[in-house]
Amino acid sequence: MSTGAEWQEQDSDDFVAYGEYSAPERQTRTDVVASVIRAPEGPAVVLDLCCGEGRLSGTLLKAFPSVTVTGLDLSPAMLSTAAGELAEYGGRFRTERFDLGATDWRERDEAPYAVVSSLAIHHLDGPGKQALFRDVYAMLRPGGAFVVVDLVEPAGDLGLDLARRMWDEAVEAQSRQATGDTGLHRTFRELEWNGCQFPDPLDQPSTLVDQLDWLRAAGFAQVDAYWLEAGHAIFGGVKRGT
Repeated sequence: MSTGAEWQEQDSDDFVAYGEYSAPERQTRTDVVASVIRAPEGPAVVLDLCCGEGRLSGTLLKAFPSVTVTGLDLSPAMLSTAAGELAEYGGRFRTERFDLGATDWRERDEAPYAVVSSLAIHHLDGPGKQALFRDVYAMLRPGGAFVVVDLVEPAGDLGLDLARRMWDEAVEAQSRQATGDTGLHRTFRELEWNGCQFPDPLDQPSTLVDQLDWLRAAGFAQVDAYWLEAGHAIFGGVKRGT
């Protein structure tokens, strides 16, 4: 995942090393994304915005054998890692360097069947998210899906306190399950990756309710929230038409 000039390649290295454990239920999240995308009839293109090391792209390539995924990211290290991790899929996985906030990449030669993104869009401010939602709607082919996995802003202190605690507890449990100790959880705390406890100046999360409204305003139908835990949500919609 990389979204702007402030992201450094050391951040990419840290994300590749520790990203597996830094947010709740990573495998569940990728499975949910694949579950809410209808299997295409015949060849189709999917865009993975800020693809990181390719975890979500790999899930989609496995779930939909007729799909070609283009993984977009700003970080050369991320793109190189993703290409290596997904080399078994050959030409079905492609990489493309981009800046999420720019607009030059938003006009495609082929309308994508689906656009997905994981833990990236919260780097855009509210107007930036709204513009992105409109542009994704315009680029999708009719019936295409837009599915977002992202940090969301709790609406009040009660939700913020709960999300902060649940996020920390989820990472601690994943650390114990993966290694038998809390070393990874200690690293998570040292890196101050709990965005509900240590807000990053680059993070600009919006509330889930606002983003669902923005999706509807952009034209999407079947707008819904599919999953929510510890300040992380999966939500999206479908372009009208068939």
